[in-house]
Amino acid sequence: MIDLQDITKKRWYMGKGRTPSRIEQIDELSINGTAISIVSIQFPEGDTDLYLVIKNEKDFGPLLYRSFGKNVGSKSFRSRNGIFSFVTHNDFLRNDLESLKPISAEQSNSSFVAPEKLFFKVFRRLQAGAHPEEETLRYLSGQGYQGTPSLLGSCHYTSNDGNTYVLGILESLIPNTENAWDVFNREPSAELAFELGCETARMHKALREMDGCTSPSEEPPVEKLKKLLAEGRCPAAAGHDISNIQVPHPSQSAIFKPQRIHGDFHLGQVLATPDRHFKIIDFEGEPTRSLEFRRGLRSPAVDIAGMIRSFAYAEAVSKKSMDKIRLAFIEGYAKTANISENALQQELKPYIVAKAIYEACYELEFRPDWFWIPEKALEEFANPGE
Repeated sequence: MIDLQDITKKRWYMGKGRTPSRIEQIDELSINGTAISIVSIQFPEGDTDLYLVIKNEKDFGPLLYRSFGKNVGSKSFRSRNGIFSFVTHNDFLRNDLESLKPISAEQSNSSFVAPEKLFFKVFRRLQAGAHPEEETLRYLSGQGYQGTPSLLGSCHYTSNDGNTYVLGILESLIPNTENAWDVFNREPSAELAFELGCETARMHKALREMDGCTSPSEEPPVEKLKKLLAEGRCPAAAGHDISNIQVPHPSQSAIFKPQRIHGDFHLGQVLATPDRHFKIIDFEGEPTRSLEFRRGLRSPAVDIAGMIRSFAYAEAVSKKSMDKIRLAFIEGYAKTANISENALQQELKPYIVAKAIYEACYELEFRPDWFWIPEKALEEFANPGE
């Protein structure tokens, strides 16, 4: 029996603030006492979300060991209402799957690690269709790009009605790496920031010809920000009026065309290697967005602005100036992409303010004490006298 209350307490449950009315098990694959289940969570408004639930997570590795084949190819299991498929894309030591253990820190997904060997990411909330992380890693591998972990395998579920869901992906684990957030908080090195800018440009170059969806134009949530400010969510912001913010609109770009991008790019999505290079991870985009949006063609400036704002948060936490870090990152990107630094700086302005508006809304809703971080970036775009 799957406990609805238990699921709604999980960090990966995305229906926070909503009260589900019913849970239903759609399908299940059970091997040696361990099971993965597809469950439907229904809401009073009539909509439903699908989630992947794992029974006995400590035994998930052995389940994967019995599910993946010994060679490159697909191994499938017929279930009550569909088919579970385990696809091996590249060779790996299958025995290492048995040592996979869950990482305790849950996010919107769940992760399992075999130290220095394998990494398996479970996608908890399921959406039908191609998954951006799986397809991006496969594409980058085909381009010969070396700045990401290797995609070794993936797990799919195809329901009897023909819908396919990506349940998780298996990647190589790069040993002795450190999260870039920790690196830059401890050592805000301009040399490292320059290299990160170079790697970001190399990533965008590798993604340039990848197919994707046409992303609809989207305005930053200025009205939502005004509403949250009017509600007094952050008393400390009362003396700083940024409600009349002026948002510069992106013009016809002379340096960027819409293409596939990372989509949720910040320091937490980058690993630093011992030789002071970087590996980029987590190409799934923003998990709360639709697959179509996350697979959309957008300006690389979205990613660059995301990293610039990530440096602002690192500056706030570490209490160390990141001015030279931001400039070095832009310099590295511009040099590798063979574009003007000044042109890139101008291109980024509307994307940086848009990102800061999203941050401001988030902080006012969930972390008012952090609101001052995006507020600082937005003050220069406010026009209180208008």
